[in-house]
Amino acid sequence: MFNGEAIYQAFSSAFPLLTARDFQGGRVSFETFPHAVTCALRGQEGTSAKEKRRQRPEVLENAKIDISGLKSIDDFDAALCALSARYLVEGRTYAYGNVEGGYIHVPIP
Repeated sequence: MFNGEAIYQAFSSAFPLLTARDFQGGRVSFETFPHAVTCALRGQEGTSAKEKRRQRPEVLENAKIDISGLKSIDDFDAALCALSARYLVEGRTYAYGNVEGGYIHVPIP
């Protein structure tokens, strides 16, 4: 989390935080969460934090993402967040939250 904050600070002037519910294009940073991405893309199958080492790679493989180079849970989490970015650009995310507290964008399968 601290590394994420440092990265955000380094890039925030070029990639400002998306503060709207809907993405209108351009260069932005946005919040997402690997567990929420996994839940959304697994649908009604359920998701367990205890099973994340099995379920998260499965979600990526179902999205046709090559996971052979991913070794740690952090790698899988980063890939899930990148997948969420693809969904955002395609206009296929749901934004949880509000203007005051911010939004977390999660894929709509």
